[in-house]
Amino acid sequence: MIFIRKIIFIFTNNERCFFLFRYKSLIFILILVVFSISILSLKQFSIFGVQIGSDSRSSLLGLTLGLDLEGGTHLVYEVIPEDGREPTQDDMEGVRRIINQRVNEFGVSEAKVQLLGGTDGTVSDRVLVQIPGQSGANITLKFKSNTQTMDDVESFFIDNFGRNDITISENDDGSFRLGFDSVSSATFDDGGNILTKSEVDIWSDKIIEVFPVNIQLGYKVSLSEESDQAVIPKLEDVSKILQDIGKNDAQISQINENDPYFTISFSGLDIKTTDSSGNPIQNEPQIIFANLSELGEIEFFDIQGYLEQWTVGGGVQEAKNLIGKTAQLEFRYRECGDLTSSDPSIMWPPDGLSEEQWINERCVNPKYFVESDTEIMASDLENAFPDVSTQSGISRPIVSLVFNDDGADAFYQATDRISRHDDRLAIYLDDEELVAPSATTGISGGRAIIEGASFTNERVRTIAIQLRSGALPVGLELIQERNVDASLGKDSLEKSLLAGIIGLVLLMIFLIIYFKIPGVVASLTLIIYTILLLATFKLLSVTLTLSGAAAVILSLGFAVDANVLIAERTKEEIRSGKNILPAITSGFDRAWPSIRDGNFSTIIVAIVLYWFGDRFSTTVMQGFALTLTIGVLLSMFTAFFTSRVILRLLANISSISKGSLFTPVGINLEKDS
Repeated sequence: MIFIRKIIFIFTNNERCFFLFRYKSLIFILILVVFSISILSLKQFSIFGVQIGSDSRSSLLGLTLGLDLEGGTHLVYEVIPEDGREPTQDDMEGVRRIINQRVNEFGVSEAKVQLLGGTDGTVSDRVLVQIPGQSGANITLKFKSNTQTMDDVESFFIDNFGRNDITISENDDGSFRLGFDSVSSATFDDGGNILTKSEVDIWSDKIIEVFPVNIQLGYKVSLSEESDQAVIPKLEDVSKILQDIGKNDAQISQINENDPYFTISFSGLDIKTTDSSGNPIQNEPQIIFANLSELGEIEFFDIQGYLEQWTVGGGVQEAKNLIGKTAQLEFRYRECGDLTSSDPSIMWPPDGLSEEQWINERCVNPKYFVESDTEIMASDLENAFPDVSTQSGISRPIVSLVFNDDGADAFYQATDRISRHDDRLAIYLDDEELVAPSATTGISGGRAIIEGASFTNERVRTIAIQLRSGALPVGLELIQERNVDASLGKDSLEKSLLAGIIGLVLLMIFLIIYFKIPGVVASLTLIIYTILLLATFKLLSVTLTLSGAAAVILSLGFAVDANVLIAERTKEEIRSGKNILPAITSGFDRAWPSIRDGNFSTIIVAIVLYWFGDRFSTTVMQGFALTLTIGVLLSMFTAFFTSRVILRLLANISSISKGSLFTPVGINLEKDS
């Protein structure tokens, strides 16, 4: 009973209730400010797997800057007519829409996609794409059997190319992830032909040239039919085979003259398995193996040190992958070589292969398999999204596919067919073989995954976006590529920021001198408003552009206007004879309708601007509208909630709770409370 009386006493005592409310509100404001400062102090971090902030050196507090503030990539594509059909204006609008969708899904804000040409009633024939901040590059590379160390790779780039800006880390699978601040793009002539290769292409060629490949080769010892003596391939025979296939620089050593074991070392190994048209071809390891097999039955053939993975992502390269490629996904039946021969008179396995070698080669070597189309159509794909596979305890990035009903039936039929004939289902992306899995039974449910040795987190995200957005209605060829500078240079941007800070300080000095205590509160509220606004921009990944900066300044004006309005209404209440606390309450109540109506009108206008920007793909207008809306909403919160809490807190301090300190300069009070 006593406990209940205490509760009733607390809730009936207005001053104590107000004190508790004020204390909790102040703690809430402090938590928001500390949280916002923490966000701004970290340039880039991750929340639930979502990357927040920008690690660009030119980025301010990790905020995402637009093309006009940070600079970025300028790409021009020329339309390539397909099947001899000239593109229509609808085709070009489709190209612009799909590219815009791709860059937006990838998280690139304020990208500019514009059609060029098309004057005097003709159809546009070029596409301009400008993407902010995409200048550096990330490269994932891996050597077979992890023969090179992180120091070897770092020294290679510093010694051969002087790239001291390289950042390098090692992944769990032994591959290396390289980062560069900037990478030179390829240059083209007026006809779109490449004049000089891009830096990443030059680097990959040099790596293949410099780092050697080692082959461990062993033959099975066979007996001569004539003399029953052991037949062992000779060193000069192995050397001649390699010279015949163009490996003149190969260094060959034999462990022992009487042992059939050799070590071969050379550089420049090509491991591509498809030609420029996407057809399967024998790669160099398969060609070398086939030629060396002429000397006898191979017991082991192990290649180490070749460039197994070279995946370029981030920056310009990722932008080009995202924009210009369709991500053409193909499923092909792969009818592997027969396990046994139907004709007993034919020696089987063929080409002198052992049964173990035949099992490995029958579905891998294009010499022994045939491919044909499946019933799975690209239009049957309903959704694609990046995912992670954790099979074998190792996390690998994959792309998960979801088919519609027709695609699910076709996928089941394809997997059922290969399971009955011990064949493979080869999966190609943009004419590059990703994987050729087998199946023990037909797979139902309409879901599948694709994986590849070159897949990274960035790559699977790009592939998923390309698959979802569909094919481009026309072909595109890159004819111009360059980095563009910011509209405001670094020096101009720093001067603009300095001018803004000086202006804000002068404004706060005026507010404090003229409005006294309400001016101090208004100045403090403006600082809190700025911190919360920048933190919100960073959390929501809002791209800050020149138009966005104008919207920030405009919303800052709304915040000042609201505080001035509250101070004036409070002054009128004090002059009418009210005490400080009731005057503050009445001042806020009287000012609220004007603040609400003015800000809501601005938000409605911003929504209309955003709608027009979306309709006409004017990202500058959309950025201005979004930034203005966020700024106005936050200004309402800080002006009405934060100012109210701080003013009431100060009004309860007896030493400063005087009416003269809460009224502007030059206002005489009849009663000083």
